[in-house]
Amino acid sequence: MKKLVTLSCLSVSVGAIAQVNDTTKMVHTDTSVHAPMVVIAPIQPMPDTGIHIYAPAAVQNTENKIYQYQRYNRGTSPGYRVQINFSQEKNAIDKMQSEFAGRYPNVPAYITYKQPYFRISVGDFRNRLQAVDFLEKIRKDYPGAFVVIDKIMPPPIQ
Repeated sequence: MKKLVTLSCLSVSVGAIAQVNDTTKMVHTDTSVHAPMVVIAPIQPMPDTGIHIYAPAAVQNTENKIYQYQRYNRGTSPGYRVQINFSQEKNAIDKMQSEFAGRYPNVPAYITYKQPYFRISVGDFRNRLQAVDFLEKIRKDYPGAFVVIDKIMPPPIQ
Protein backbone atom coordinates (compact mmCIF):
# COMPACT_ATOMS: atom_id res chain seq x y z
CA MET A 1 0.00 0.00 0.00
CA LYS A 2 2.84 2.38 0.90
CA LYS A 3 4.50 1.63 -2.44
CA LEU A 4 1.28 2.46 -4.30
CA VAL A 5 0.85 5.77 -2.45
CA THR A 6 4.52 6.68 -2.98
CA LEU A 7 4.33 5.78 -6.66
CA SER A 8 1.15 7.85 -7.17
CA CYS A 9 2.64 10.86 -5.33
CA LEU A 10 5.79 10.59 -7.41
CA SER A 11 3.84 10.49 -10.66
CA VAL A 12 1.73 13.50 -9.62
CA SER A 13 4.80 15.52 -8.64
CA VAL A 14 6.60 14.63 -11.90
CA GLY A 15 3.49 15.65 -13.84
CA ALA A 16 3.29 18.90 -11.89
CA ILE A 17 6.94 19.67 -12.60
CA ALA A 18 6.42 18.94 -16.26
CA GLN A 19 3.41 21.24 -16.32
CA VAL A 20 5.26 24.03 -14.50
CA ASN A 21 8.13 23.79 -16.95
CA ASP A 22 5.69 24.12 -19.86
CA THR A 23 4.03 27.28 -18.51
CA THR A 24 6.94 29.12 -16.89
CA LYS A 25 9.70 31.36 -18.14
CA MET A 26 13.02 32.02 -16.50
CA VAL A 27 13.59 35.77 -16.29
CA HIS A 28 16.81 37.37 -15.04
CA THR A 29 16.24 41.02 -14.26
CA ASP A 30 19.50 41.60 -12.43
CA THR A 31 22.71 39.74 -13.06
CA SER A 32 23.91 40.26 -9.49
CA VAL A 33 20.99 38.19 -8.15
CA HIS A 34 21.81 34.51 -7.95
CA ALA A 35 18.25 33.15 -7.74
CA PRO A 36 16.25 33.36 -10.97
CA MET A 37 12.76 34.90 -10.95
CA VAL A 38 10.00 32.60 -12.15
CA VAL A 39 7.02 34.11 -13.93
CA ILE A 40 4.00 31.85 -14.18
CA ALA A 41 1.63 32.30 -17.08
CA PRO A 42 -1.93 33.29 -16.12
CA ILE A 43 -4.34 30.44 -15.55
CA GLN A 44 -6.82 29.95 -18.34
CA PRO A 45 -10.51 29.78 -17.36
CA MET A 46 -12.03 26.33 -17.16
CA PRO A 47 -13.74 25.23 -20.35
CA ASP A 48 -17.51 24.79 -20.32
CA THR A 49 -18.18 21.18 -19.36
CA GLY A 50 -21.73 21.22 -20.61
CA ILE A 51 -23.13 20.55 -17.12
CA HIS A 52 -25.84 23.02 -16.24
CA ILE A 53 -28.20 22.95 -13.27
CA TYR A 54 -31.70 24.17 -13.85
CA ALA A 55 -34.03 24.90 -10.94
CA PRO A 56 -37.74 25.55 -11.16
CA ALA A 57 -38.84 29.16 -10.72
CA ALA A 58 -40.46 28.27 -7.37
CA VAL A 59 -37.08 27.15 -5.97
CA GLN A 60 -35.33 30.28 -7.23
CA ASN A 61 -38.09 32.48 -5.76
CA THR A 62 -37.82 30.71 -2.41
CA GLU A 63 -34.05 31.18 -2.33
CA ASN A 64 -34.47 34.87 -3.16
CA LYS A 65 -37.09 35.31 -0.43
CA ILE A 66 -34.83 33.65 2.15
CA TYR A 67 -31.92 35.87 1.10
CA GLN A 68 -34.04 39.03 1.28
CA TYR A 69 -35.50 38.03 4.67
CA GLN A 70 -32.04 37.43 6.15
CA ARG A 71 -30.72 40.66 4.66
CA TYR A 72 -33.67 42.64 5.97
CA ASN A 73 -33.42 41.21 9.49
CA ARG A 74 -29.60 41.36 9.68
CA GLY A 75 -29.36 37.78 10.87
CA THR A 76 -32.11 38.04 13.48
CA SER A 77 -35.33 36.08 13.57
CA PRO A 78 -38.49 36.20 15.68
CA GLY A 79 -38.24 34.37 18.98
CA TYR A 80 -38.41 34.72 22.75
CA ARG A 81 -36.27 36.03 25.57
CA VAL A 82 -36.67 36.17 29.33
CA GLN A 83 -36.78 39.72 30.70
CA ILE A 84 -35.25 39.64 34.17
CA ASN A 85 -35.48 43.32 35.12
CA PHE A 86 -36.12 46.86 33.96
CA SER A 87 -35.16 50.20 35.46
CA GLN A 88 -34.65 53.85 34.67
CA GLU A 89 -31.14 53.58 36.11
CA LYS A 90 -28.57 52.35 33.57
CA ASN A 91 -26.04 51.56 36.31
CA ALA A 92 -28.47 49.19 38.03
CA ILE A 93 -29.09 47.34 34.76
CA ASP A 94 -25.35 47.12 34.02
CA LYS A 95 -24.75 45.68 37.48
CA MET A 96 -27.52 43.12 37.00
CA GLN A 97 -26.10 42.12 33.61
CA SER A 98 -22.67 41.41 35.10
CA GLU A 99 -24.30 39.51 37.99
CA PHE A 100 -26.30 37.42 35.53
CA ALA A 101 -23.21 36.72 33.41
CA GLY A 102 -21.46 35.44 36.54
CA ARG A 103 -24.30 33.04 37.37
CA TYR A 104 -25.12 31.91 33.80
CA PRO A 105 -22.00 32.43 31.66
CA ASN A 106 -23.32 30.52 28.63
CA VAL A 107 -26.53 32.56 28.27
CA PRO A 108 -26.31 35.90 26.43
CA ALA A 109 -27.78 38.99 28.10
CA TYR A 110 -29.04 42.02 26.18
CA ILE A 111 -29.72 45.55 27.37
CA THR A 112 -32.28 47.57 25.43
CA TYR A 113 -33.70 51.02 26.00
CA LYS A 114 -37.36 51.71 25.38
CA GLN A 115 -38.37 55.04 26.82
CA PRO A 116 -38.34 55.50 29.80
CA TYR A 117 -36.81 52.14 30.88
CA PHE A 118 -33.67 50.15 30.33
CA ARG A 119 -34.53 46.48 30.02
CA ILE A 120 -32.34 43.43 30.46
CA SER A 121 -33.47 40.32 28.66
CA VAL A 122 -31.56 37.06 28.42
CA GLY A 123 -31.33 34.07 26.13
CA ASP A 124 -32.21 33.39 22.51
CA PHE A 125 -35.09 30.93 22.35
CA ARG A 126 -36.77 29.76 19.15
CA ASN A 127 -40.05 28.89 20.84
CA ARG A 128 -41.98 29.83 23.96
CA LEU A 129 -41.57 26.38 25.51
CA GLN A 130 -37.78 26.76 25.64
CA ALA A 131 -38.12 30.24 27.14
CA VAL A 132 -40.55 29.07 29.83
CA ASP A 133 -38.26 26.15 30.65
CA PHE A 134 -35.34 28.54 31.18
CA LEU A 135 -37.58 30.91 33.16
CA GLU A 136 -38.32 28.11 35.62
CA LYS A 137 -34.57 27.49 36.05
CA ILE A 138 -33.84 31.11 36.97
CA ARG A 139 -37.07 31.82 38.89
CA LYS A 140 -35.37 31.45 42.29
CA ASP A 141 -32.69 34.04 41.40
CA TYR A 142 -35.02 36.41 39.50
CA PRO A 143 -38.58 36.10 40.84
CA GLY A 144 -39.91 38.99 38.74
CA ALA A 145 -38.70 37.57 35.40
CA PHE A 146 -41.11 36.91 32.53
CA VAL A 147 -41.06 35.76 28.89
CA VAL A 148 -41.11 38.39 26.11
CA ILE A 149 -41.33 38.19 22.33
CA ASP A 150 -38.23 39.67 20.69
CA LYS A 151 -35.93 39.41 17.69
CA ILE A 152 -33.23 36.92 18.56
CA MET A 153 -29.86 35.88 17.22
CA PRO A 154 -30.84 32.28 16.46
CA PRO A 155 -28.66 29.69 18.14
CA PRO A 156 -27.49 26.72 16.05
CA ILE A 157 -30.02 23.94 15.68
CA GLN A 158 -29.05 20.90 17.74
